[in-house]
Amino acid sequence: MNVVGGLETLFRDLKYSLRMLARTPGFTAVAVLTLALGIGANTAIFSLLDQVLLRLLPVRDPQELVLLTMRGHHYGNNWGGNAISHPMFRDFKDHNEVFSEMFCRFPTTASLTSSGQAELVQLELVSGTYFSVLGIRPVLGRLLTPDDDRVPSGHPYIVLSYDFWQTRFAGDPGIVGKDLLLNNYKMAVVGVAQQGFEGVELGRSPKLFVPIMMQAQVIVGNPQDMLKERRNRWVNAFGRLKPGVTQRQAQAGLQPFMHSMLEMEVQQAAFNRASKHDRDEFLKCWIEVLPGSQGRSYLRHQLSTPLWVLMAITGAVLLIACANLANLLLVRGSGRTREIAIRLAIGASRQRIVGQLLVESLTLSALGGLAGLAFAFWADQALLHAYLPSDSGGVRISSAPDLRILLFNAAVTILTGVIFGLVPALQTTKPNIVGTLKDQAGAVLGGGHHRLRKALVIAQVTLSLLLLIAAGLFVRSLSNLRNLGPGFPVERLVGFEIDPSLNGYTPERMKVFYPQLLENLRSIPGVQSAALAAQRILEDNEWDSGMSVEGFTPDKPDDHAQPYMNQISPNYFATLGVPILAGRDFTPNDNREIKHSADAYGWVPATVMINEKFAKKYFAGRNPIGFHLGFGTDPGTPTDMEIVGVVKDIKYTNLRDEIPPQAYLPYLGSRYIGGMTIYLRTVVDPNLLMPSIRSKVRDLDSNLPVYALRTAEVQINNSLSTERMIASLSAVFGFLATLLAVIGLYGVMAYAVAQRIREVGIRMALGAARGNVIWMVMREVLLLVSIGVTSGVAASLALTRVVQSQLFGLTPHDPQTLVLATVALAMVACAAGYVPAFRASRLDPMAALRYE
Repeated sequence: MNVVGGLETLFRDLKYSLRMLARTPGFTAVAVLTLALGIGANTAIFSLLDQVLLRLLPVRDPQELVLLTMRGHHYGNNWGGNAISHPMFRDFKDHNEVFSEMFCRFPTTASLTSSGQAELVQLELVSGTYFSVLGIRPVLGRLLTPDDDRVPSGHPYIVLSYDFWQTRFAGDPGIVGKDLLLNNYKMAVVGVAQQGFEGVELGRSPKLFVPIMMQAQVIVGNPQDMLKERRNRWVNAFGRLKPGVTQRQAQAGLQPFMHSMLEMEVQQAAFNRASKHDRDEFLKCWIEVLPGSQGRSYLRHQLSTPLWVLMAITGAVLLIACANLANLLLVRGSGRTREIAIRLAIGASRQRIVGQLLVESLTLSALGGLAGLAFAFWADQALLHAYLPSDSGGVRISSAPDLRILLFNAAVTILTGVIFGLVPALQTTKPNIVGTLKDQAGAVLGGGHHRLRKALVIAQVTLSLLLLIAAGLFVRSLSNLRNLGPGFPVERLVGFEIDPSLNGYTPERMKVFYPQLLENLRSIPGVQSAALAAQRILEDNEWDSGMSVEGFTPDKPDDHAQPYMNQISPNYFATLGVPILAGRDFTPNDNREIKHSADAYGWVPATVMINEKFAKKYFAGRNPIGFHLGFGTDPGTPTDMEIVGVVKDIKYTNLRDEIPPQAYLPYLGSRYIGGMTIYLRTVVDPNLLMPSIRSKVRDLDSNLPVYALRTAEVQINNSLSTERMIASLSAVFGFLATLLAVIGLYGVMAYAVAQRIREVGIRMALGAARGNVIWMVMREVLLLVSIGVTSGVAASLALTRVVQSQLFGLTPHDPQTLVLATVALAMVACAAGYVPAFRASRLDPMAALRYE
């Protein structure tokens, strides 16, 4: 009965609240709009944060998964982070007591040809245990099994992702058993993975899954047997913990076997020329066990701080909105004081009235929450369109709200209603009943209501200043990065990527194809020059290699040269607009190879170019032209590549990173070449030439896919997408917070002046000047603003250190930003307070004296 009675009471209160809100449409519209912006912004950012940072993999018992990574001084090559060699994975899989199962994977791309149409697709090379460990089921056919792990190059099978099956093959149930060409190699489709599974790495959504035994057919142009080579770290190894085994216990349990593997490896022929230092440091390596419930993702690490910062900013905006609405409800409640006093006088309990007022606040909040949900959906779509590169097909983030987002929205809505409604409800329901019933309305300045409204205004000013300072820091940081630039002009520069090796081209054929392609591209009207490079710069790509430098002896064993590498064509620097400071550029005659080591793949070009940072670090006071470099850092490494040129420093990975020492190889003198990025400098808008560029490639090979075709300006915008997002959103939210705070200040001062009309009339009747009246009001405005600004500056000094990693070229306590934000907010706030002060000074004293 109590439950039924409670529901009836709630329903009556809800109807009463809707009637009361309908009587004041202006107040209701302002309140709902304010809440929609605050709740919607929080929901929008949480939707991104949840999908990027919080969600676990959609697999069986993801909390049991762990990721292995090798720490310490590796002797050999690295192909990405959190990687170990394939033989090490096999050894761990067969000799451990802590995992019930293990799998490994390697993400890469390949050329897929079906029905005469070629495209570049993301895929994963996976062990046969991949799907069984994750608990993934087939929608069609079968998945890969341990039987697909037996014979190198002997398992030409493909498993399609569900989305790719739907979009590329229209959900054709007859796809199983059909042959596709992968890198010009025939492979059969054996199954389709379950819906919703998109691999184990955020930012890479594989279209295909291929047995890791097919490594030689997928990773083309690599002379090494990656399945057997222990010096190449390239696979990500995951394990599923046995029941009762913790992550720490697993790590401790793997170390003895890890050490025995290191002892075995250091005795192999690959270490014959290694220095004692390299051997000793290698033996100190250890295996680390990391949480694997979310897979692995560089993108997650990259976006972690920005998304949490934006979540904090939107939370502050919502608090300011709550303070504003609390002020509105206090003012609205003061107009209902007589009504509430009468209800209390005739026997209504304070608890009952507070409950009714809270229902009214929660009704408002619910309307704002519904509007905020629509705003969040629109905002997420706008964010993804503005800040997600158009060719980032691997990043799958949805703007559609799911159950988790709806629950978050509901929780924020309820919490917001309680925050902005509870205190006004408590304040409104404790009037002076006798005085109120006698209609003593001529209140003077003071009282609990007014002190509370002042406190809310101070809080709004404090939070607004904090957000303005943060916005100023992020905007200036972005400006610093843009002004810095990559070291070469980006206007009218366009690039695209192409990889003939995936279509079966041999290195010899590619050395014929690439010059033909460059010649055809240069013939396009409007193209000034064209060149190519193996590594596309400013896209977080990295290829570095240990090198020996003629005439340089490192002070410490680890101080050998480790330049970032690139393989380029003649005219590359001219196309980019990078000046050659000494020596010469590569020419078509730089095609000679030298035998560097006894290995079958130990051939290197005869010439090399370096950047000025390399020259200053390893040839201080000497002219590097004519000196030699050599691949490797072991004692006695031959230095057989002659330095023929020194070029100006340019950025390599991204605009944030320091310029590293760099070395450039001529692709015509390299035995092992693959995909390239082609750069074109144009004299017209390069966007107008993109159809002609694609046409010229098709003229040479119609089955060769062109991908990532974009201008350098778009490329830089993409590389700064995180910085652009946090700068623009913090600026928008900072402006919104300031607007709300100013409205709140204006509202409080306007109400205070209205309450003091009779006092102002008396003062003016007794001879007070208008300036005195203005100062009477402005004195309080300045006091509120001063307290808020002081609190805001103090809070910023304490909190801005959190965002230090997101800044570039300035400190978190940058004086210019602090001063500009403080002055801007103070001026706007004072202007808002001046309006009611000026109106008070224009009052007619006689009319004011008659005011009740």
